[in-house]
Amino acid sequence: MSWWLVSFARGGAARYISHLDTMRVVQRTFARAGIELALSQGMRPKPRLSLPLPLPTGAAALDELAVVEVAEETAAAVLPERLRALRGAAAEGFVFERLTLAGERPRPQATAAAYECRLRAPCAAVEAALAAFAAEPEVGVLRRSPKGSRTVELKKYVGELSASPCDADTKVCFTLRYGPGGSARVDEVVGALSARLGIEPVVLDLVRVHVSWQGLRPRPSVAAGKMASGEASGFADTKEMTSSER
Repeated sequence: MSWWLVSFARGGAARYISHLDTMRVVQRTFARAGIELALSQGMRPKPRLSLPLPLPTGAAALDELAVVEVAEETAAAVLPERLRALRGAAAEGFVFERLTLAGERPRPQATAAAYECRLRAPCAAVEAALAAFAAEPEVGVLRRSPKGSRTVELKKYVGELSASPCDADTKVCFTLRYGPGGSARVDEVVGALSARLGIEPVVLDLVRVHVSWQGLRPRPSVAAGKMASGEASGFADTKEMTSSER
């Protein structure tokens, strides 16, 4: 058996697939490609497959990561063939970019992720809202769940913020930091900015551009098919096949 790290992008209608359904899509892709997944032990075996950082429903992504254990012992020489099989079997809206061997079970932990979205407001107004957000010592939002309510301090998790014109709207770029205590949510960040703009907190054209992983060395950027381009995070001490080796 072998552990694989699979880098993929998704867009179009695939952005509306939930986290659990995305796992099922990846699982079916392996089945269509003729690559058998390893199964867990116990009364109800399940495929050894995980997506370490769930993507918000409605978001496209340029830099997603799947951790998969396959039933075969994989040699580096067959990676190009396996990647071509996955690309050919992929569902509409999914592009498999890289396939990487890991010597033992990888347990990647996200440390940061970069997002882009569009707000229906003039750029000058959005820039003023970003400046006001940055100047405030604390920005708390109330998060409700079945387990109760708590206040989340956004300034603890939100990194770089920038705005640029996008036709009549404004494109906003921001970074979320992740740690043992969790992180802020995209809708919480957009809600805080929208409140300062006096507009409805509607997230348009949300894209997760890049994810940084603890213990995984950064690598050069790759093109994500025809959807967009962005920097991809990398894997340390592994043998990989890139898109240029198709």
